[in-house]
Amino acid sequence: MPEPLPRRTLPQQALLDALASRLPAEPATRRPESPQRLTPPAASAPPPSPPPSSPSPLDRAAALLRSRPDPTILIYERPRPGRAASAAADRPPHLAQLLGELAAQPRSRITARPEPLAPTRDAGAGAGLSLARQLTEAGRPGEALDLLDHLDPAPQPRTASWHLARAAAWQQLQRPQEAAREASAALTRTGIDAPTRHAALQQLGQALTLQGEIAEAAWCHRTRLAEHPRDSGAALQAASAAATEADWPALAQDLIRLEQTLQPAPTPAPAAAQTRPEIRTAPDPALLAAFTDDPARLRQAAEQAVQARLGRRVERSPARRRAARAPGSRLRLGLLLGAVPAGAPSPWPIVEMLMALDPAQFDLTVYADLPDAADTSTGTDTPLQPLRERSSRWHDCHDSDEEALALTISADAIDLLAVLDARADTRRLATLARHPAALQIAWADGAGSTGAPFIDYLVGDRERTPIELAADTVEAIAQMPARHRPSEAPAAAPEPPFDPPTRADCGLPETAMVYACFARPGAILPEQFAAWCRVLADTEGAVLWLRGATPTVRARLQEAAAGLGIDPRRLVFAAELERDRHAARLPLADLMLDTFPDSSERRCLEALQQGVLVLSRRGRSPGSRRAAALLQAVGLPELVCDGPERLHIEAVRLGRDAARRAALRDQLRQRLQADPLHDPAGLARDFAALVRRMVDRLDAGLPPVPLAALPAP
Repeated sequence: MPEPLPRRTLPQQALLDALASRLPAEPATRRPESPQRLTPPAASAPPPSPPPSSPSPLDRAAALLRSRPDPTILIYERPRPGRAASAAADRPPHLAQLLGELAAQPRSRITARPEPLAPTRDAGAGAGLSLARQLTEAGRPGEALDLLDHLDPAPQPRTASWHLARAAAWQQLQRPQEAAREASAALTRTGIDAPTRHAALQQLGQALTLQGEIAEAAWCHRTRLAEHPRDSGAALQAASAAATEADWPALAQDLIRLEQTLQPAPTPAPAAAQTRPEIRTAPDPALLAAFTDDPARLRQAAEQAVQARLGRRVERSPARRRAARAPGSRLRLGLLLGAVPAGAPSPWPIVEMLMALDPAQFDLTVYADLPDAADTSTGTDTPLQPLRERSSRWHDCHDSDEEALALTISADAIDLLAVLDARADTRRLATLARHPAALQIAWADGAGSTGAPFIDYLVGDRERTPIELAADTVEAIAQMPARHRPSEAPAAAPEPPFDPPTRADCGLPETAMVYACFARPGAILPEQFAAWCRVLADTEGAVLWLRGATPTVRARLQEAAAGLGIDPRRLVFAAELERDRHAARLPLADLMLDTFPDSSERRCLEALQQGVLVLSRRGRSPGSRRAAALLQAVGLPELVCDGPERLHIEAVRLGRDAARRAALRDQLRQRLQADPLHDPAGLARDFAALVRRMVDRLDAGLPPVPLAALPAP
């Protein structure tokens, strides 16, 4: 079993009681009213049977599509509870006529909110729990909570599975305190049910992480790993928690365990000899990219994650063809737009690029898989109205299941479907697995490959996704000549304006060299920190300006610096400020140091936009080359280093040469005037040329292959 939690020595039950005592009591009004409250019918009268009706165009089209394995519109059968397959005799022969009827309906079952669910106690708790989980996965956690409230009410004790389903719903509602309370309650009721106990520990750890209770979250993940030593997902989450707390001795042990879980599994013991079922969760490839730049390992994790999300292995789809088009007709481009995980890059720069495409060449259709509350924004204060006006068709698909969403895309005969985050949502992933469009593309992120064989192309650029990376991507790499996506535009000037701070205001020396890194604590690994301390040792009087940290993390970093021969007073911790005030203080730094292997694109972009130089180390994975791609775009390739030795030499040289730093800053300011980082219109022209190359191969009957960058025409 893992070590006891720091600052206290508690057995398991006492730990759960302590966690529960720190959580708020459930309020009288737990959540906003669900759009459709669940009202169970009276026990004495069974619900009336619905009147018979003819099959809708959607049902008829779906039945026909399943009966015809047409490579242009490929829909896979998926069993659905309570829904019988259509009889062969009822299938109409004319697909085009059915799709026309379907398209003529302004708000069909594809886009309409499903009917209220009215489960009864007679339906069984198991079916109700399964339905609640489906509602949560479909982005309807409020309805899931309503449904759970009506399942076998008190005084009968609630089960662990019931509490666990509520925890998942609260988690999706961004209410980690309530999620932690429910997961804690589930954990106390699991008994010998190993899978439920494992899921409760995982849910509790995730909720505690969101609350900032990192040490407690680490205990949950290490307990999972102790009980199931092959669980790479638990080992990775434990390592992430240790890195966030700068607990580097624990991190070293967690990384050893992680490496062991990633090795090929030994021959399983006979079932009779197994004391408990072996449980393994797939590692999150985005989380794994913070610890390794090995693209082969990241691809393996991505493939495992896709298989775990879909519950099956997905093979590469057969060759497809586009629907016939008149010469010179516009290319039908679909955009699957959904919410992205917290901390992920904003999708809106890509949306801006797609909106800048020539309307005479591209017919844009948007499939908005967004909550109802996102009618005007998606949490980024970016209005959707300009995108609505630019698109030819707009489908609100938040309430559609994967089958209906895939059918909607197929009915539009989309030539190329662009998805901004293929891994963000299980339902969107299952939709893409049906391959409803002729071509499907995604943009390279920190983990590299999506791991999804139904994504045809991975859009990158020369720096982020070199062609040599093709062996470690499931998709074919398609390179843009400059950047693979625009960066976020610089923030507007604050209102009201304020005076920028001075070095004295920030506790910095007036004349000494100031190295800085404002990455999150979990991105600073011990090897990286040791390299920075060697730079400080070789640069007289220099200081390292770091992001504000908890007292525990600060003390551990100071202790580590002292152990490496650096006066802890040469570490300066910045106060947490609002975004505009933080940006105003960045020019006080002389050189920003990037992290490795988790290169921080956002922090690098903030620094460059403020005229601050950034020094980065190039790795093998796309996630370790984020800052390198930005530096290439602004014409500063000399600030991209291959290997730790070169990084040390350049950091010390820049720290000692103020004149060279000034010359590079002037060069950076001149380049920024041309807006090479944002420029959605220029990148739209590059993207249009790249798409034409993809489609030309498709029309010639050729499979996707890596497409090296070419100059835009």
